[in-house]
Amino acid sequence: MAIEHDLQEFILQNNDTLSNEWIKLQEQKFTAYNASTEDTSSERLEQNRTFNQIISGIFVSDNVNFSAWSEQVAVKRANRNIPLHETLENFKNYRVVFWEWIMKFVRENEDSISLEVLGEWSRKVNSCFDHVIELFTIYFQQVSDARLQSQQQMIMELSAPIIPVYSKIGVLPLVGEIDTYRAQMIKESSLDKSTELKLEHLIIDLSGVPIMDTMVANELFQVVRALALLGIQTTVTGIRPEIAQTAVQLGIDFSNISTYAHLSQALPVIVNEHELS
Repeated sequence: MAIEHDLQEFILQNNDTLSNEWIKLQEQKFTAYNASTEDTSSERLEQNRTFNQIISGIFVSDNVNFSAWSEQVAVKRANRNIPLHETLENFKNYRVVFWEWIMKFVRENEDSISLEVLGEWSRKVNSCFDHVIELFTIYFQQVSDARLQSQQQMIMELSAPIIPVYSKIGVLPLVGEIDTYRAQMIKESSLDKSTELKLEHLIIDLSGVPIMDTMVANELFQVVRALALLGIQTTVTGIRPEIAQTAVQLGIDFSNISTYAHLSQALPVIVNEHELS
């Protein structure tokens, strides 16, 4: 075990040199590291030095934990939009550099190192790097998934922005083409937001929707039905002739739904009714 302790000490003594070599590799190959004002060389130097301190322990212990370091670095890389493939390639390149330093130590101590010992070191180093890459990828993906979910939630809210215009009255202005996916988002978001705002009446304005197929029209009709089950009245405004025709062809019954040609016509009536009730 004495030779393993010597190897660990050799790595720690050359920690700064190893870390700087790693940084140079990053800067030479990838512009993302150079472009980031947050991810400074001093910060990466400290990250690399810490990694070398941890990895040097694999030669004297079987219980080296890379989880905290991998999570910390992965979160920073993901939040700074540094591509995952760049970091993974850096690990691959540094594995080569790290092994070259081990071989330098071997050449300086060849009389004390057998092929069996060298083979065991190779196994440990490769196993260690593979484990770190796996951990890094997991943590990076977790951050990416969380950001994607947050972005999807934002898109959903922007796709169905309910605007409170009066006490317990809201307007849902829909703009642009509505496909099946967006219609589903509108349904989910409008139900949640209407409940959150404690609305009693929701005006769905379709004046900004150029066209709607039968499936989407049916989805919106389901929104009206679902709101009714929650005790929320619905008024539809701005229905274009093409959309009205689609609804008729689909057999959607608007007889129980109040409709107006324009939002400006509906709002005063609904507000007045609300004040009198």
